[in-house]
Amino acid sequence: MKLFCLILGVVFLPLAAPCFAQSVGSVVFVSGAAVIIAKDGQSRVVVRGGEFDAGETIDTADGRVQLRFLDGASMSLQPATRFRIEDFHFAVQDGKASGDDRGIFSLIKGGFRTITGLIGKERREQYRVDTAVATIGIRGTDYYAHLGEAGLSVSTFGGLVEVCSGAGCLQVGPGEVAIVSTHDSRPLLQGRLDGALDGSAVPGLPSSPVLSPEVVVPVVAPTRTMSSP
Repeated sequence: MKLFCLILGVVFLPLAAPCFAQSVGSVVFVSGAAVIIAKDGQSRVVVRGGEFDAGETIDTADGRVQLRFLDGASMSLQPATRFRIEDFHFAVQDGKASGDDRGIFSLIKGGFRTITGLIGKERREQYRVDTAVATIGIRGTDYYAHLGEAGLSVSTFGGLVEVCSGAGCLQVGPGEVAIVSTHDSRPLLQGRLDGALDGSAVPGLPSSPVLSPEVVVPVVAPTRTMSSP
């Protein structure tokens, strides 16, 4: 296959572009039996330094996976998480995000903490994370999200997060925690984080903006009694 692509690159350079398609990011750290599920359903073991592409799903199983995207975003996936990169495009040019750059993701279950990159900072209208109960939009942010049987919880450490369900939207500022129980319930503020906004006073959270493989974020579970619109 590599020889075929090389021949195409010499003879028909424009036609060879799909052979050299660029990945959208790489794996910085992995533990446990995590796998990447490709568009065709084939799976491969997650390895440090391995790459992933748009349309692929990462299943952490009993482990943790830390990702680095082309726009500089970092993401730490927690155990029992399924996360899909629906659409991602970043054309590197002078350290800026272009009008065509975008990052669209789906959190199927589990949780992650992320520090957004250039797309989230400069093209925030073109960044979102979809879940079964609500959509997460951002304003250049450090935040944590967890989706479980009780619903979605979002904790903001820096910047601003907007959580939208079928019943309305809520902006979640630094230090705040929001919950959404169902798609038809309004996002509600659950309270504030216990400690510094960078997580330094929360057990297991790093005090610096560099994500750690040992990140453990306390999950704030939505309660059914607060789910009325």
